[in-house]
Amino acid sequence: MDPGYFDTERKQNPRERANILSKICFWYTRPIFMKGRKGQLSISDMYRCTPGHRAAPRGDVMGEQWKQELGKQSKGEVPSLLTAIYKIYGLKFFVFNLIFAVIDCCIRLSIPMCLEGLINYFSPSHSGVKDYEAYLYAVGLVGFMAINASMMHPMLLFLLDMAMKIRVACCSLIYRKLLRLDLSSGGKATEGLAGHVINLLTTDAQRFDMASLFMVDLVRTPIESVIIVYLMYRQIGVATLIGVAFLLMFIPLQGYLGKVSSRFRHQTAIRTDNRIRLMNEVIQSIEAIKMSAWENAFAGIIGEARRKEMNVIKKMSWLRAVMISCVKLNTKVAIFLSIISFISFKNDLTAAKVFVIFSYYDMLKYSLVDFLPLAITFTLEAYVSVKRIQEFLLLPEVNNQDGVDLVKIDEKSQPVNGVFEKIGNGQQTYIKSDSNLDQTKPAVLISLKNYSAHWKNSEKEGDMALALGDINLNIKPESLTTVVGTVGSGKSTLLSAILREITPTSGHLAINGVVAYAAQDPWLFDASVRQNILFGQELDLRRYKQVIKCCQLKSDLDILPHGDKTVVGERGASLSGGQRARISLARCVYQQADVYLLDDPLAAVDAKVAQAIYEDCIRGFLREKGSLLVTHHVQYAQRADNVCVMRAGRIVAQGTYHELKNGVAEFEKLIEMTEKVEEEKQKKKYEKQESLEHNQKLRSQRSMSEASQLSFNMDLDNNLDPKYEGESQKKGSVDFSVYLGYIKSGHGSLTLFLLCALFILAQVFYSSTDIWLKEWVNMEEANSAYNIASRNATANETAPPLNFEDLPSNQFHLTRAQCVYIYAGLIGICMFFTWNKLLVFYNTCIKASVALHDNMFRGVTNAPMWFFHHNPSGRILNRFSKDMGQVDTLLPVALVDCVGFFLEVIAILVVVCLVNWWLLLPTAVVALLLHLLRLLFLNTSRELKRIEAIARSQSLNHAAATVTGLPTIRSTREQQRTLAQEFDKLQDLHSSSWSLVLSTNRAFGFWMDMVCCLYLATVTFSFFLFVGEETLGGNVGLAITQVIGLVGMCQYGMRQTAEVENQMTSVERILEYTNLPPEKPVEPDVKALKTEHPNLDFETWPNTGEIVFENVSLEYEKTPKKEQPIEFGVKLEEPAYAIRDVSFRIRPGEKVAVVGRTGAGKSSLIAALFRLSKTSGRVLVDGVSAQQAGLRHWRSRLCALPQRPALFAASLRDNLDPERLHPDAQLYAALDEVELRAWCGAQAGGLAARLGDGGGALSAGQRQLLCLARALLARRAVLVLDEATANVDAETDKHIQTTIRTKFADSTVLTIAHRLNTVMDYDRVIVMDKGRIVESGHPFELLTQSSQQAKPEAQPRRAILTKSQAPLAIPENFRHDETESLALGRDRVRTYSNRSEMSEQDGAGGVFKSLVEQTGQETAAMLYKMAEESYNEFLKKKQS
Repeated sequence: MDPGYFDTERKQNPRERANILSKICFWYTRPIFMKGRKGQLSISDMYRCTPGHRAAPRGDVMGEQWKQELGKQSKGEVPSLLTAIYKIYGLKFFVFNLIFAVIDCCIRLSIPMCLEGLINYFSPSHSGVKDYEAYLYAVGLVGFMAINASMMHPMLLFLLDMAMKIRVACCSLIYRKLLRLDLSSGGKATEGLAGHVINLLTTDAQRFDMASLFMVDLVRTPIESVIIVYLMYRQIGVATLIGVAFLLMFIPLQGYLGKVSSRFRHQTAIRTDNRIRLMNEVIQSIEAIKMSAWENAFAGIIGEARRKEMNVIKKMSWLRAVMISCVKLNTKVAIFLSIISFISFKNDLTAAKVFVIFSYYDMLKYSLVDFLPLAITFTLEAYVSVKRIQEFLLLPEVNNQDGVDLVKIDEKSQPVNGVFEKIGNGQQTYIKSDSNLDQTKPAVLISLKNYSAHWKNSEKEGDMALALGDINLNIKPESLTTVVGTVGSGKSTLLSAILREITPTSGHLAINGVVAYAAQDPWLFDASVRQNILFGQELDLRRYKQVIKCCQLKSDLDILPHGDKTVVGERGASLSGGQRARISLARCVYQQADVYLLDDPLAAVDAKVAQAIYEDCIRGFLREKGSLLVTHHVQYAQRADNVCVMRAGRIVAQGTYHELKNGVAEFEKLIEMTEKVEEEKQKKKYEKQESLEHNQKLRSQRSMSEASQLSFNMDLDNNLDPKYEGESQKKGSVDFSVYLGYIKSGHGSLTLFLLCALFILAQVFYSSTDIWLKEWVNMEEANSAYNIASRNATANETAPPLNFEDLPSNQFHLTRAQCVYIYAGLIGICMFFTWNKLLVFYNTCIKASVALHDNMFRGVTNAPMWFFHHNPSGRILNRFSKDMGQVDTLLPVALVDCVGFFLEVIAILVVVCLVNWWLLLPTAVVALLLHLLRLLFLNTSRELKRIEAIARSQSLNHAAATVTGLPTIRSTREQQRTLAQEFDKLQDLHSSSWSLVLSTNRAFGFWMDMVCCLYLATVTFSFFLFVGEETLGGNVGLAITQVIGLVGMCQYGMRQTAEVENQMTSVERILEYTNLPPEKPVEPDVKALKTEHPNLDFETWPNTGEIVFENVSLEYEKTPKKEQPIEFGVKLEEPAYAIRDVSFRIRPGEKVAVVGRTGAGKSSLIAALFRLSKTSGRVLVDGVSAQQAGLRHWRSRLCALPQRPALFAASLRDNLDPERLHPDAQLYAALDEVELRAWCGAQAGGLAARLGDGGGALSAGQRQLLCLARALLARRAVLVLDEATANVDAETDKHIQTTIRTKFADSTVLTIAHRLNTVMDYDRVIVMDKGRIVESGHPFELLTQSSQQAKPEAQPRRAILTKSQAPLAIPENFRHDETESLALGRDRVRTYSNRSEMSEQDGAGGVFKSLVEQTGQETAAMLYKMAEESYNEFLKKKQS
């Protein structure tokens, strides 16, 4: 769901209302250039997307065609995406191209004819050209060039526009397909899906741009070439064929090289995919990686992937060097061959012939040698991409029969029927008027009969693992069905089956009604809390308030800085686990459905909140609906209408709680504590509550105003919307330091010097071949003029025959053969330098690429945690994929073009001035004009490129977020359309910036060409002004052919210089991440260790595991800000503390539990221990602090099991042991201890089995168990568990606890727990509340002491703070808003839940006691008993 940061009213694109003249000279781009020049362009200046480019209608048209293509499958044909594209755009594309090609060809071929007449006019023999004819030729030459240039740019813009429409339509199709993708089908659909989709949307979809420009050349080039060869033949006869034959020899060679190159490109794509997938997993699990100090292990894994990728890129660049050096010189050789053969056939060589041939060869070179291979490459690339997209579009889809039409999603908005209600702060909001008509409900809502399903195994076809077997289940209206079972027994799979996410192999499933779903792993997107709950539906205020109340979110919203408008960050990063689960539940409950599937929503919250949600929401709000609750807390099954017990994918028993309790062994095991409470008491209490609830419901229906007095914090006291924390957009030109950084990362100063020398020498020899040709031709002309004169003279008297060596213009008295040798020698030297400069250049670029990537990876993984909370993963990935890709492949090409271009322009201007030094003045003027145009263009182009990058990452973030929440999204049915519409809306944002990039590029090209035509006119007519002895045909020919070369080249070259600037922004962005402030200190402080702990053996530390906290406070950091002046009267920002002044000591080997309500600062305690956020005070382990040990050693010597299990799409072996330190035998032993050995044996490949993205192939409980196995392998003296057993059933939990007690008997264990029964036999319980320790002691002591007794180690109590003063408890993975200041009252992120009121503690005892008593009478008695037994043991141990 798009938070709508960029939804502003935009102006119409001026191109839509520009007249024909303005369109030809691109005058309508003026306003953008003006803004760009002042450096004021931002994303808000983008125009509205033009109707022709809107993504939704384009996608609909393409979707329609694709649907027809899919219809072919029934006839046994293969659907083709190419055909679909051709049917929509083919005709228009080819007609326009045909007309353009004919006109363009005629104009270009006329230019050499004009040139011929001009040169003849200036030849010594004059060849009978009259003055006025010469002037006409000159006008024709300049005019044709200008007309050609002004037709070219609008045509290119038209082609790129069409490419953009195709790209947008394909992206739209890809996204719509993603929404229907069957995730259980294996292969690309499960592993690396996010990376694959992002790659299709960026790399593959962009291939259309280049292909559209060059595709027609495949047909046009051969025809044009034949015409040119014929015209040349008319000039010099058979000699043409020899030169052309030489050129043609290169075409098969280039074709072959192109084929090899596209094979390399395909390999690169696969390897890049792989690297980005790994990178994505590193970013997603960065917290676990930091806590286990695996940065180096992952740097190794990613470095390996990067090396494979670079090997291919290196081969590609060598190929490119070969191709470029061929292209650069083969025309020179061809001209040389033609001239020699022409002379050897005893013909007279004239300047007109040489330079006309010269310009024909230039045209041949462009079409045959430059464009044809490009056309082949780009067309093939686009074809490969279309095939890749087609392959994705043909992946299996889920058949969930939800009837959502994703083919046509473009719709005009209709007004909503509803009434306005004023909310407390004067904002008006729609309330949909509900017609409360009771429809008759069906007898059974969901029915499964003999339902079986299997997992497909992607490695082996036909190898199926049982997912569900013989399921028989009915869900009736107004009933609650509870599903219980051990970890991995198929509970979540059952819900997937009901959602039709998996395809049944037998049996059948019937659903009568609408289904809503809350996933086990809450899926939130980067938007406000309200948007997450509404999820695209209209706001029905009364229902919204009831939902918030029954999901226990009211107090959280009071605390959040912007109420329900607080942005939750990517995947809900700024919320605690409990808040994420409750918002996900609220989204499910808010939907109007008949059946609610709740996958363990109570696991992540503490007992009191869980009980409240169960009563108010599941038994209260949803009591008139059918509900299916998956849970590990068996006590919630007591009042269910039906209880199912699952094992190994089958329902082994079902019935009411009582039926199962007495008859089913499986169920008895699951019941943690028997509950023989008089049901009557419970019943009475519940009935009373029910009638209350019913009355309240009636009342709220009676008066709407009462609903608004439930006034939740909907921004009542601060109407500030949270500020969007966007990607930083750099301003101004790319700093010189960036260029320096790039140069330094690739090479030393010696390489740089060598490169410069090679480039300059190659250019000098290249130009000298042209100058030498001019000298030689002038000699030949003089010779033939003398011969003609002497022939005329022989009629009268005999003149002595003159030898070639004795000509007056032949200063060095060379023979004709020597002239030929000099020309050949110059060409040879030129070849040598060109080849060497390219090799050296590409090697240095590759070195730079490797260094930049490694440094950026190091910079990102060493960055502190706040960096990951403030930057969504899409943004970080963008730097590793898009920016890195540009530096790898595009930047070297642009750089080599750019340097070559500058040298060439200088050379041309020098040559022209050598021919006629009067041209120095106009040359200077032209150079200045070109420079000014470039400056104007550069500023605009750079800002637009940056804006375009930001606009692109919006739609990519949207797609990446969608991948992670597919089951949830599909369960909301119609909202899939909303999501597809929003994706198209974000594409429109990108299209509007992209079309500006295109039109400014073309405008710049057009004006550049006009300036060059002006220069051509100056040069051509200057020869008429300075007619003297000097004006020889050779000089005129050389000057004009050089300047004609300048026309097309100038705008291309200048654009390449701009392109280098733009590509350099990628280097700038990479360097920005390279220089992130790292966490300090990484390495141990050896000196401090020696002085303070002289006898410490650091290798074995910590060996006892004593933990000491001294006045520790932890604050959540914000992004470092730029310096801001302090405004008068505003207090400096107070830091936001999550825990404050906490002190305690844990003795070696002690087992300590930390308990407290949701948001009391429990997880923050662990963040402080692992130094994940800014911590003050001292934390010591065995007397050593993190400062002394260095963070790497500190974290790797402690062992943690975090809240979210971190697994990677790698083999089971690599997941257990990323650093590869243990042999297989130890891995198997660890799996044995967590009871996963059998499961591992059942997997194809055993330890080599792949786990899918984020361990997607495992259930949530199995993931936790794997992480525990990892901890068992590490065997550290300190073990920290952060709610590590939240997602497992009681049986597995018990097993885990036993494993911890036996395997870690001598280690210090620190556990954060919600299940009180697991901590009753711990040595000590620390109770946290509002970021401070309020009680500490053995559970039994805490239960039996009265409130007046002193509480050991608890800090002196302060008066409870008012809401506006309360300090913060913020979850570990937290993201701050830039604009906060605690001085301004409520601007906070997440504070303690204010459920822990003082009254609870001051009554009968402490907080812990009240926590135990809330679990119910019977359970509490049981807990007391456990605590007492454990206390007696504890005392015995003490005495002994």
